Amino acid sequence: MKINFLLILLTIFSFNLISKDLSGIKASRTILSMDSGEMEFLITKKEDNLWEMRSFVDGGRVFEREEISIFKLSKENLIPLSHKIRMRILFKKIRSSTSFDWENLKANYQEGKDKKSIQLIEGTLGPATAQLQMRLDLRRLDLNSLPEKIKYLIFFRGEIKQRTYLLEGFEDIKTPLGNFKALKLSREFAPDEEREQVYWFAPELDFAVVRILNKDRRQSDFLLKSLEIID
Repeated sequence: MKINFLLILLTIFSFNLISKDLSGIKASRTILSMDSGEMEFLITKKEDNLWEMRSFVDGGRVFEREEISIFKLSKENLIPLSHKIRMRILFKKIRSSTSFDWENLKANYQEGKDKKSIQLIEGTLGPATAQLQMRLDLRRLDLNSLPEKIKYLIFFRGEIKQRTYLLEGFEDIKTPLGNFKALKLSREFAPDEEREQVYWFAPELDFAVVRILNKDRRQSDFLLKSLEIID
């Protein structure tokens, strides 16, 4: 599995953390299952309108990863403030961090000893906030008149790129938590990219993601196992 896709997977499960209030988020814990183990995601409120999201994967001797994202909520828009990753793959260790300076429209990124600063574009989302924003947007859609595509500007590993997702209707999905009728979204790739990423979101769970399928040299299938709101 490519590192880039794993980072996307770990952030997308933060969808389960938004409350039914269209402009609200609740502290939550989400557990996801796959063939090789489980992943845990925790979101907490730091102070008024400031939130922290942590994810952790323990793959034993082969893999370990922790991610921390700080963001704030402005009406119906999520604004990334910082993002940190600590990862180990066998004997290789990777650390990266991003700070978002919205006053000066700069994103400062560091991975290992390499540093770079790039110009931010208004509305750019971070790796975690991109997925949270997508869910907020899905909740506002008319399910009887879905758009063909949705697009986002996303800062990921030192670059801003546009990602496009195709809305492909509803399918029945079986998960460890139960069976759900879920909206299918597929990420659009260039014709020469032999990749596939598909996400399913369940309206009855407030559009929580219930399944992610990835095909890129190897196939990975992630299913929702538990979702807990923390008081």
